[in-house]
Amino acid sequence: MDKIRLMIVEDDSVWMKCISELVQKETDIIVVSQAFTKEEALQIDSSDVDVVLMDLTLSEDEELGGLHLSRELNEKGFEKIIMLTFWDEPAVILESFDKGATNYINKTSYKDIPEAIREAYKDKVSFNADVSSLLINELKLERKASVLTPAEREVFKLKEKGLSRAQIAEKLFKSVETIKKQLKTIKEKIK
Repeated sequence: MDKIRLMIVEDDSVWMKCISELVQKETDIIVVSQAFTKEEALQIDSSDVDVVLMDLTLSEDEELGGLHLSRELNEKGFEKIIMLTFWDEPAVILESFDKGATNYINKTSYKDIPEAIREAYKDKVSFNADVSSLLINELKLERKASVLTPAEREVFKLKEKGLSRAQIAEKLFKSVETIKKQLKTIKEKIK
């Protein structure tokens, strides 16, 4: 049986060691490349790798460097890229898929990495459980907000994030009274 050839792109040496050890315990996966930087990752030949497991935050210089690297690797022929991170922002998750990722795993769910590698290898685009719940909640918010005006949507989303009327007013440069009226209108529309 052929082993799935994995490249790990991770700038934290402790995480690199942990992930490598976790994956090497699997009989059907082998780590063939380890890259600690964007430059090292770009030197690897895509024909030598089946799946890439990449940290989203590669360096201090560029907070989401893995997103940009994902696009570059995709253009070089790497088609199966799994993003690995602590980020749980829906916009970042969706952007990673736009940039070529086939899955997105939160580092707290590291035990799911071997199965995600197998799914990517089999061309299954999937969402890890912690990511899918975030995206479903975001979609529910979007559906609720679809009946609202753009200004009301903005207020609604801030309220859903837990901001108070005063905080929303300050953030949007509006009066608390205006926010109060908008929240009342939003409540009526959503019902």
